[in-house]
Amino acid sequence: MFLQKDSLTKSEELEQILKDIEQIGDIQASTIVSKNGLMMVSNCIESVDANTIGAMVAMLIRSATHVVKELEKEDLEYLLIHTRSGEILVMNVCSNAILCVMTNKYEKAGLTLVEMKKAGKKIKNILGE
Repeated sequence: MFLQKDSLTKSEELEQILKDIEQIGDIQASTIVSKNGLMMVSNCIESVDANTIGAMVAMLIRSATHVVKELEKEDLEYLLIHTRSGEILVMNVCSNAILCVMTNKYEKAGLTLVEMKKAGKKIKNILGE
């Protein structure tokens, strides 16, 4: 049975956004977290503790935002953490949401960022911002 968009909850709409991002491929995990570190929705493999990731991602954004302001570099758009086994991309989406995507490989970082920006607009709309 096909569900109309109006019949989906906000959580279900946010979950669909994460599923859409994962169509890029090589995505290990994706989450939408509140600015205070509480998990809104996640799509993580079993070995990843989504709640711990959420809290740490919020802390990363707060710390990076503070550094950016101290250096007078305007607003923080996203963080890119490059590791030997992939990348962690963390993006400020709106006043109360952070989008985090963890990849297994790093050759698709540009494409992942483009998709995250598109997803950010959808998240803002869903959350009414």
